[in-house]
Amino acid sequence: MTGFVALNSTNPVHDDINSYGMRCVVTAAKPVSADELRRFAAGLMTAIASACITAGAKDVSHVKAFIEHETGFIHADTVGNPDNVKVEGRDGKPAESFRLVVNSVIYGLSAHAVKEITESETSKTVGLFGLVRTCAEK
Repeated sequence: MTGFVALNSTNPVHDDINSYGMRCVVTAAKPVSADELRRFAAGLMTAIASACITAGAKDVSHVKAFIEHETGFIHADTVGNPDNVKVEGRDGKPAESFRLVVNSVIYGLSAHAVKEITESETSKTVGLFGLVRTCAEK
């Protein structure tokens, strides 16, 4: 058999899976250490995944974050269990600002709920760490 097989782009199996991605720049009054950035990343993953479960998600397919600054890059993720967060990357020097990208893929919540939870928990976590979210691109 040769040629391409056309896949149905609206597979009903995926009807209840929704995702949301966001980018922002986060700043701090004083440089944030690599350890603190790692704690922030882990806390953010736990906060988003836990809030999704509390809101009735059937499964956390994944929540991922990428933190990039002048001398370092950290990525964090959780799949299924909000308590099982992995944080890896190259730490670099303390950073006064960093780019943050978050992607949430959730089964069992509406697209609106996934967006609202991702945005809300990001804002809360940024505040808890004494940071400021300076711009958002939605």
